[in-house]
Amino acid sequence: MIFDNHIPIMTNEILSFIDGKKNLSILDCTFGGGGHSKIFLEKGHFVTAIDQDNNSLKIANMLKNNFSNISFHKSNFKDIDLLKLKFKKFNFIILDLGFSSNQLDNNNIGLSFKINADLNMNYLCSDLDAYKILNHYDEEDLNRVFHLYGEINQAEKLSKFIIQQRSIKKIKTNFEFIEILRDSGVNFRSKKIHFATQAFQALRIEANNELENLLIFLKKVHKYMQIDGHLAIISFHSLEDRIVKNFFRDNKVKKNNKFHNNENWGFEILTKKPITASKHEIIKNNRSRSAKLRVGRFIN
Repeated sequence: MIFDNHIPIMTNEILSFIDGKKNLSILDCTFGGGGHSKIFLEKGHFVTAIDQDNNSLKIANMLKNNFSNISFHKSNFKDIDLLKLKFKKFNFIILDLGFSSNQLDNNNIGLSFKINADLNMNYLCSDLDAYKILNHYDEEDLNRVFHLYGEINQAEKLSKFIIQQRSIKKIKTNFEFIEILRDSGVNFRSKKIHFATQAFQALRIEANNELENLLIFLKKVHKYMQIDGHLAIISFHSLEDRIVKNFFRDNKVKKNNKFHNNENWGFEILTKKPITASKHEIIKNNRSRSAKLRVGRFIN
């Protein structure tokens, strides 16, 4: 079954950086439900799309029925250097780090704490999932996951409680895990979000190796940039945004036209502060509320 519920984030803001330009080579590193790619295709640009999700492959094949200017590679964006790309360099590269609505609504993946599903949270089809993390990680590793990736202040207390509970009964479903979070006595950070948000985020990041994949990609991406091309990255939580912010800062052009990284390439930072979704967009698509867009222009 092909899910196609995804609403692309900040499309007007993204298009503003390439407004009036024609026939661009665009690399969509996280194709997802194809929302951004479809808009680029409708503008007449050439799109190379990457995604590891089987559903994305099906959606891309459907788009090919209407657009000949798209090619798709079933892969993780971190492995960009292993792909046989038609274009060697791109005018515009976009990386949307949010998991798609298609993935969020997929009970087999179980990313949502609103739906009871078997513990998984892995959308990359690798061996590690939330069930293995919660039922087999030792206390030190659990503490690392919840402290670093969930930014939970009482991560050690939560880890001890999980180990105590799983010794009585294996933790098998999202709702069982939520009950453990509720009974743990941990003071979760914010009352503005669901109390399980931080813990679910931590498990998802660990299961999919999200931050490491981003770091690997950022070490390679400059090799695929056309001069004056744009790199646009949308992040959805502070850990990702910090990595992206630091990447642009560490590879920026100085006032004397030298590069901060002492290499022969760098970026002009076009977003001193990240762009966020408009109030109108947030009303239409509540998932855009936490999105942050940073853009740099490649200079060599």
